[in-house]
Amino acid sequence: MKQTRQHSDPLTDATFDAPSLAETLGRNVKALRKDERITKTRFAAMVGIGRPLLNKIESGTANVRLSLVEELASALDTTPHFLLFGAPGIPNAPEFPPTSPNWPLEPYV
Repeated sequence: MKQTRQHSDPLTDATFDAPSLAETLGRNVKALRKDERITKTRFAAMVGIGRPLLNKIESGTANVRLSLVEELASALDTTPHFLLFGAPGIPNAPEFPPTSPNWPLEPYV
């Protein structure tokens, strides 16, 4: 009988409550759009998407293409990196990369 190997992955084995990329994207898009005082209808038109998709993006439930993340960032005059990961000093922004005290720091040999 063949045995299956179990691999440990520190990125998926870590136990921390970091928001998903979709949630972070949604929170950042919504905050920047509101800061600019742009309505959902107008912003959806600026980006070339429908309002239902914008609602899903802002609620953190949409699975969007990277090209759409770039379009969202351009319309909000920011970077895709900021939309996906936030920035230090921004309240509720995720830490990137997430840290775990048990991750090995030595390179694989």
